[in-house]
Amino acid sequence: MSRITLLIVMLSAMTSVFSAGEMTGKHEMRFDRFDSNDNGYISQAEAKDRHRVYYYYQRADINSDGHLDESEFSAFEMEVPDYPGSTGR
Repeated sequence: MSRITLLIVMLSAMTSVFSAGEMTGKHEMRFDRFDSNDNGYISQAEAKDRHRVYYYYQRADINSDGHLDESEFSAFEMEVPDYPGSTGR
């Protein structure tokens, strides 16, 4: 599956979850815990202590800019099996 197709699928899934009102403040709390320097991104260094995020980091960095923003992190949470918040797809 191409990165663009994967991005579209992930964003579509996110939209349906947000519109259904199923996401709570839990995502924001997890993102904030990872973003230790509060710059709005999760770097590989910040993810290093979180094994699963670090392992899937390259896959989660959809636009390959070297860091995860909140939308990439949300897509990661929904997509990666056995991650809290994952739909297990």
